[in-house]
Amino acid sequence: MKIALWDNNLRYSSHTVSRYPENLISLIQFASLLPRYIRNTVLMKAAITVFLILTVLLVCCKERQTIQTIQNSEDLMANTMRANFDIFIENGWNKKDMPMFRAISAENYIRNLNGIEVANNQSEMEANMNIYFTGFPDSRLSVDNITIKDLHLFTHWTFSGTNTGVFGETGPTGKKIKVSGFSTIEFNGKGKIIRESVYYNELELLQQLGFTLNPPVVE
Repeated sequence: MKIALWDNNLRYSSHTVSRYPENLISLIQFASLLPRYIRNTVLMKAAITVFLILTVLLVCCKERQTIQTIQNSEDLMANTMRANFDIFIENGWNKKDMPMFRAISAENYIRNLNGIEVANNQSEMEANMNIYFTGFPDSRLSVDNITIKDLHLFTHWTFSGTNTGVFGETGPTGKKIKVSGFSTIEFNGKGKIIRESVYYNELELLQQLGFTLNPPVVE
């Protein structure tokens, strides 16, 4: 007669036996090894579960570190943009420090004023700023609010001063002016200003200087 036998490693084998006691011994042997088999299976499943949990945790940690690195990079760029913008306003416009303006801007700096390009490099931008410096020697540019998004900065500002110098082709009027406007400023990957789009009511400025708007003559 053939019966199933299991060795110490629970490997199945078939043996021919001739006596009943040997068959009983085989069953007793299997019964004694069964708990260890079950215990090994449970431990293996537990080990696989722990491995999967650790793998998931590791992936989550790496993703979190990547997100944090990106966030830190974005925060650093935003801080650089804000710092250079502050220099642009305080040193460039209010202290008329042109070397500082050049330090925080790109050589191919572009300025659009109410949709018209008035400068396409640093030298032309300085010349445009000097028109206001000459016309309003005590001018001051103050910032009302700032919003930063990606490589763009959006700001509302107020320009004030006294017209005691030649402003463009107009002589000094001695009048005080105060106008508000909005600017969109674009930065490059190094945090330097490369483009500025400015919008404000030019008619309001001219009216404060004493200019009037006459209706056209109709024949």
